[in-house]
Amino acid sequence: MRGRRRILAAWAAVCVSGALAGTAQGQQAPQSWKVASAAQPGSVLVGYVDETAARITSGSSGAIKAERLFVGSEQEIIQQLVRGRLEMGSVSYTGASVLIPEAALLNMPYLWRSNAERDFVTDQHALPVLKKIYEAKGLVIVGLGEVGWNDVVCKKACLAPADVRNMKVRISPAPASKLFWTSLGSNGVQMPLSELFPALQSGLVEAADLPFLYYITTPAAQSAPHYVMTRHLHHGSTMMVNKRLWDSLTPEQKKLIESSRPDVARQRKEVEADERPKMEDFKKKGGFVHELAPAQRAEWAKLVEPNQEKMVKEIGGAAPELWEAIQKGKKEFAAKGGK
Repeated sequence: MRGRRRILAAWAAVCVSGALAGTAQGQQAPQSWKVASAAQPGSVLVGYVDETAARITSGSSGAIKAERLFVGSEQEIIQQLVRGRLEMGSVSYTGASVLIPEAALLNMPYLWRSNAERDFVTDQHALPVLKKIYEAKGLVIVGLGEVGWNDVVCKKACLAPADVRNMKVRISPAPASKLFWTSLGSNGVQMPLSELFPALQSGLVEAADLPFLYYITTPAAQSAPHYVMTRHLHHGSTMMVNKRLWDSLTPEQKKLIESSRPDVARQRKEVEADERPKMEDFKKKGGFVHELAPAQRAEWAKLVEPNQEKMVKEIGGAAPELWEAIQKGKKEFAAKGGK
């Protein structure tokens, strides 16, 4: 009897094992994707990343479980994306330019004459070239995003270029930041974004440049309460996927990922619309927003524009090809009567 029981028990174990194996073969475990972003809580930019992750999860019927991951450094995000330690991420051109220097051309200081020109040239002429450059680094651009304009933030009212000459300012590791501040004759201190806030608080630096919607979510809004609307540098961003991972996806999955990013035209409108009321609120709380007249802004631009071509040459690589595409787009926009 005991022998028979042992045989029955063994047979039952074999059956259960076979059933579990069949289940494992028939159902793949969902992929877990981290969608990284350096956007701070309270920023409208966080919502775009959350929306992207939610669309991927629901659109894949749970086959891909995507969720936002906060990473304080965009440079860290893009490096981990290339290595495959992150699946997806939203990174501005400035953040990407440490690994992909050519990206800095898209936020060349005083490059754009208007929002309309910027959008047309970026979408129609620059993006195809940019995609090739990113793919050569192991990244696939699946969508564009919006961060807003960079302006000068200062401990005092820095309304003219003379106000920042010889001043200790934070220069980011990006080429565009170096071009802007060195053209103004500032005393630049290069540091990553994570070190900026204690540096402003301690007085190690007295100024920097940041987009407003990011600025007000950080300690910089208290330690450098003067926001000067130089409108010198525009921040776009890209949503990227690791190329090895991308190449492993089915055509249907690729289509889903590309459609998961909120439309960039919508982002551009919403970011612009979100800025003004938050500026008013910032002023009510004791902050300062200094709007510059066109003639005042021109004083900043005339010091920077002569050095633009030099930046293209210093970047090298595919920068001349991308610069040519940008200039071709600007000419086409002008020929169509754009302003």
